[in-house]
Amino acid sequence: MEVIDVDKAEAVANVLKTVGVKRDNYLDPRLYPPPDDPLEDQIGYFVAMTAIDHRTSLWEPFEGVVEGEFFHGADLLYRLGRLAYGRGFFKADKLAQLRPDEADVLLSINGKRVWDFHTRVLLLRDVGKKALRIGGFANIPRDSLKKLKETIKQMRAYEDPVEKKVLLLAKFLDGRRLADFKDIEEADVPVDNHVSRIAYRLGIVDLNYDFLESGVETTREEDIRLRELVKTAWRIVAKFADLHPFALDDYLWNFGRRICTRENPKCDACPFKDVCKAHSLRRYPPEHLHLATWYY
Repeated sequence: MEVIDVDKAEAVANVLKTVGVKRDNYLDPRLYPPPDDPLEDQIGYFVAMTAIDHRTSLWEPFEGVVEGEFFHGADLLYRLGRLAYGRGFFKADKLAQLRPDEADVLLSINGKRVWDFHTRVLLLRDVGKKALRIGGFANIPRDSLKKLKETIKQMRAYEDPVEKKVLLLAKFLDGRRLADFKDIEEADVPVDNHVSRIAYRLGIVDLNYDFLESGVETTREEDIRLRELVKTAWRIVAKFADLHPFALDDYLWNFGRRICTRENPKCDACPFKDVCKAHSLRRYPPEHLHLATWYY
């Protein structure tokens, strides 16, 4: 039976206090729009891109060279998104009528499409249609996280009960100063495969490693239950560490991609190794397995 280990959460929080966790401002010009562009355009970019921001390399790597620089996974997705943005791709009316051949500029590289290309096209079309219903992207609530959730969940891409994409969008809008949420207590870490894997390895969510290493795919209901547990565990860590959940997520996302990788984690470079369950057992399980989803 999986449980949250509060003592372990406090130990992890104590390490976090020493590593200098900082918020990203999402201003990298290769990946994000200029901050002085019209609100409608900036918000449209983040709503649409977050809607399709889920696993890109499920069956084979989604990667390639763009303007002389190599990008992989989500980095490539946002690099292509930034270029598409420069061509006016993210207008609500255009997204609502998006054709697969038009989506290739965003969802393919060197003639190779991302694994669930047509699903992402449908999600983008739905985003455009729902944005038009409320009069444009700039009319999405940005003073209340609760109201943002209520509005954005009308879009199919954002229907995940654990709210990964909703919280990721809120993190982008908050970090870019495109929102001023008065109810910031509604914030949590957006739970994806990286933050789940890190939670299991550190032991803040204590569950059977045999299950994680079995390669058995969870049901949708099991996936939701486990990610809710992970979300609660990181909320506890954030409280102990006196960190904003969005700042914690920025740290964890980079940590999961660079240090606590799915294969061959770099424990020698890990600040948590002295409090890590996986390191003490010399067993490094992956995240729980749930493949068929656009939730994360």
